[in-house]
Amino acid sequence: MKPHFFIGIDRSDFRLDLCILSANGEILEQTSISTDPEAMLAWARKIEAMLPSGARAALCIEQPCPGLLNFFRQFEFLALHLINPLTLKHYREAFNTSRAKDDKKDAFHLARLILEKHDLLKAWQPDDEQSRQLTILTQKRRQLVDLRVSATNRLTQILKDCFPQALQITGRDLHARLALAFLEKWPTLQALQRARPATIKKFYHQHGSRRPKPIEERLALIASAVPICTDPITLDCSTEFLHALVRQLREFDQSIRRFDTLIEASLHSHPDVVIFASLPGAGANLSARLAAFFGTDRAAYPDPISVQNHSGVSPVTKQSGKMHFVHRRYACCKFWRQTFVEWAGQSVMKSRWAKAYYEQQKQKGQRHHTILRGLAYKWIRIVHRCWQNNEVYNEDRYLAVLEKRQSPLIAIIRKLAELPEPEAISS
Repeated sequence: MKPHFFIGIDRSDFRLDLCILSANGEILEQTSISTDPEAMLAWARKIEAMLPSGARAALCIEQPCPGLLNFFRQFEFLALHLINPLTLKHYREAFNTSRAKDDKKDAFHLARLILEKHDLLKAWQPDDEQSRQLTILTQKRRQLVDLRVSATNRLTQILKDCFPQALQITGRDLHARLALAFLEKWPTLQALQRARPATIKKFYHQHGSRRPKPIEERLALIASAVPICTDPITLDCSTEFLHALVRQLREFDQSIRRFDTLIEASLHSHPDVVIFASLPGAGANLSARLAAFFGTDRAAYPDPISVQNHSGVSPVTKQSGKMHFVHRRYACCKFWRQTFVEWAGQSVMKSRWAKAYYEQQKQKGQRHHTILRGLAYKWIRIVHRCWQNNEVYNEDRYLAVLEKRQSPLIAIIRKLAELPEPEAISS
């Protein structure tokens, strides 16, 4: 049924500019309201009162708009349409070649866009509750990981300036429990060199590091180390900042582990858990992210290309006359593209054909991330088929298909079978 009203909203931090068009394109109202929830609720109730019984209004908003989406999704009489900013920009400039813009005109252009193209632009539909919960949990967990990386980078810089030997002594991950406990106990080289070797050795044993050779190497390094900074004021201030970062990293680790528990519980209740758990190399976290992306509505992605485009894995081809080039897709959700590319990298360790594909493309001179995007592109076709047919992934079955088609990957697989187990490929 065609919407009764067509509404465009252009938002700012403190104001919403609104334009309401009738079905024949007549401007019924142009106004501004506050972004306070109370003002938006009063406006929504007014629109509901203006609509005939059973009628709906099409509401067009420029992305990203999580706050407005969360608010307006509660009203069943509003059909929400989320528009890419580039779409609005190009539509506006089709009528205004000077590129002049203001918020009221943007609201009008959004309303006119949805009036003209409402039959082509799909209305937003919420995911099922379990997939939506997985989406939010996995995205928030990723944000915590990014914050931990930022704090770790700051900690690394402090150590480079005042205690560079700690980067060798504490191990690879500064956010690991052993590293944080070490830096909390000995934040400077001077404090560390005052400790007895037996005390340091006991510390490593208490924190699960018991191999004699690495411990002896670290003790030798500590004994011969020369401090890069001897200024007491700099050391005191840096120590305070270091302790603050250590406390932050501990909190981040606890929060990430808490999210891991919530994600695992949510994934186990997802109806398609067995499909995504069967994917090689996905693990608990990546299988949850894949399940969140696909959801449970099979009509949402009718073919593999719809998944490849929405995830941002498929490339973009530009051609005009003699000009032709291909580049990766920029207008996409980076979280979803990262999900598929990260999983493709992990699958190299667990899947024989994925490892063979990686080696094949590497021999052709392709770069690491280009290979992983190509591998993710291939994996999507397989996962989409499993998802549509509601069946788990079977590596032997896929290898039989490659054998039947006489794929060149089979020869590489046989050659790799004679080598040691492959290592994980990081994205």
